Order: sequence, then C-alpha cells, then structure tokens
Amino acid sequence: MKELPYFKFYPNQWITGSISFMDLDVQGAFMKVCCYYWSKECNVTRKQIKTLIPKQWSALVDAELFKIENETISIKWLDEQHQQRLVEHKRNVSNGKKGGLSRAKALRKEKIRKDNYANDNLLKVNDEVQKLLDQ
Repeated sequence: MKELPYFKFYPNQWITGSISFMDLDVQGAFMKVCCYYWSKECNVTRKQIKTLIPKQWSALVDAELFKIENETISIKWLDEQHQQRLVEHKRNVSNGKKGGLSRAKALRKEKIRKDNYANDNLLKVNDEVQKLLDQ
C-alpha cells in the first residue's frame, strides 16, 4: 500500500485538549511522536519512542497521550485514521480490479472483432514476399 503522506489534524481539538496546557517542548515532542508513528504505519515500539524523545518521554507517559501494551505504542486517533485508510485501500483495490476486468473484456471483444475482419479488402501477400518483409 502506498504511504499516505498526511494524517488529519484538528486544530480545535489540539488547542482545547490537555496537550495545550503542557510545555511547548512536550507539545512538540508529541507531534514528533505522532509523525513518526504515522510514518511507521502505526506500528512502533516503546523503545523507539523513548529513543526518539528521551527528555519528554516521562511527561508524555504521565499525560497518557498514548497507550503502552506489550511494549507497543498505541495512539487511538491515529489508529482510527489508519484503519479507515486500510478500508479505503481495500475498496479502491476491489474497484480497480472490476474496472480492469471490464476493460480487458472490452479489449478482447475489440480484438475478436478486428480478427474477424482482418483480411477484408486486403491484398494477401504470398509466403515468399512475407519472408522478405520479415527480414
């Protein structure tokens, strides 16, 4: 699946959420975590995030902005978007197959039609001349 270069971000939720009351460096660290998390298709370990933002790690854990389960990080609002993206991708793949099949059928019909009339009103070339043309 092609990487989606963006995630939905709602400024009103950010500015009115608990994150807006935290220090700016912690806010920036959380945004960095979100970007990293998204770029890794929402599959990131605790160790990766702790290495990414060592100074702000404890503040983000205390704020409960993400969950840690079995050493894996989970950010609910990004997980929901990622799941929606997977559903859309499956639908697009299915629709693409349908379109491709109907196009292939149309091309086959066109080829059959052309083959049926391939020799109409044409001067046939004998085998010796055809060999010379093929060289």
